[in-house]
Amino acid sequence: MSSAIAIAGDIAAAGGALAGLILVYLGSVTASFASFQPAERRAVLAAHQRRVWLAFVGFVLFLIAVALALFAKWLAIPCMAVTALMILSVGMIGLIAAAVLTVMEIK
Repeated sequence: MSSAIAIAGDIAAAGGALAGLILVYLGSVTASFASFQPAERRAVLAAHQRRVWLAFVGFVLFLIAVALALFAKWLAIPCMAVTALMILSVGMIGLIAAAVLTVMEIK
């Protein structure tokens, strides 16, 4: 078994955990947006949408990475495991970007 196949389970676990954390983050941003009065929502819409879309893209990428990692382990395809790791890494970049945007909006 190649080393890429050996870490496929770890990639699937990490992707699943990060997808779950993003769901919590999406709920938090949605609740934050809903707490504004309808007249105030227009002022905060763009900031909330940026964060939500970045998080959503990360969520989808993490789920794709999980699926690829599981199939890679099941079918013993090393290049699929490497692809899953790359997609997981790109999803992490989106997650970091969403976190940075959130931190930068605190004044």
